[in-house]
Amino acid sequence: MLVDLHVHLRGTLVRETVLFLAERNAVSIPEAILADARYGWHDFATFLKAYDLVTSVVKSAADLEVITTSYLKRCAELGGGYVEFMLSPPDLARTGVPFPDQLKALAAAGDRAAEEWGVRSRLIATAVRHLGPKAAVEAARMATSIQSDMLVGFGLTGDEHKHEVGEFAEAFNIARGEGLRATAHAGEHRPADTIIEAIELLGLDRVGHGIRAVESPDVMRQLAEARMPLEVCLGSNLALGLYRSIADHPVGRMVDAGCTIVLGTDDPGFFGTNLAKEHALAIAADPRLGIEAVSTNAIAAAFCDEHTKASLAHMLESRLRSNQDILVA
Repeated sequence: MLVDLHVHLRGTLVRETVLFLAERNAVSIPEAILADARYGWHDFATFLKAYDLVTSVVKSAADLEVITTSYLKRCAELGGGYVEFMLSPPDLARTGVPFPDQLKALAAAGDRAAEEWGVRSRLIATAVRHLGPKAAVEAARMATSIQSDMLVGFGLTGDEHKHEVGEFAEAFNIARGEGLRATAHAGEHRPADTIIEAIELLGLDRVGHGIRAVESPDVMRQLAEARMPLEVCLGSNLALGLYRSIADHPVGRMVDAGCTIVLGTDDPGFFGTNLAKEHALAIAADPRLGIEAVSTNAIAAAFCDEHTKASLAHMLESRLRSNQDILVA
């Protein structure tokens, strides 16, 4: 039973769905972008531009339901049992889709997926770092304006080089004050010490990426002692050129240091990955990162309620006993 704790909902868009939504919403996407398996990007800056262009096909709550259902079905086919999506509430709110409607769409897709395919899902509302602290406060206030079992966390995504992490403390204080759990991208593109800074200033329960922790034995020691889960996205790291191959990836050294590793697909539609591929990469990187170990970590680190965690743990045990978790990437 596989768990995806780090996936941007709109980043799950596959070409077939992009074409469908582009036609439905009369959005023009250059053929050169659609013809490329990775939507034409070649570095992090062009990835962000391609992301904004391709995801512009998502215009309505109905569109959100389509892409959520599509991803959950694909995950179920690969052995997935639980997904925590990331989505920034103001993005669609600016185009006329109120956050309550966004939540209803995700809940409808989630209910269907749980009933038909046995995969559950929750939402982490996010702020986008390069849009600045004021926009983050707006996202936090929007996220805390409604109570929903679907909404379990608040996160910070986007370009780590824009703004200092402490500038987002107000947004996280708002979110955590209303009971949302906290995660943030840190230590993907910036040095190891920024991971500890983010944890301390934002009150994080998990760290998005965190792979540059390997550059500092002291940071890895602190993460290990705190049992701070790191949402590692191996396919993303390779696609973005952070490491040349899985053999070069430092996740094994992080395991050596006692770090808690969970997995995510990040933006699978853009990186050519999926949940099964991430687990296959993890096992290739270090055999200790098998399904049982990683999924056990992920269930413990998930932001869902304890009843759901217990159900997921039972599902994992059952599938391991019946040997159902065979990776088909």
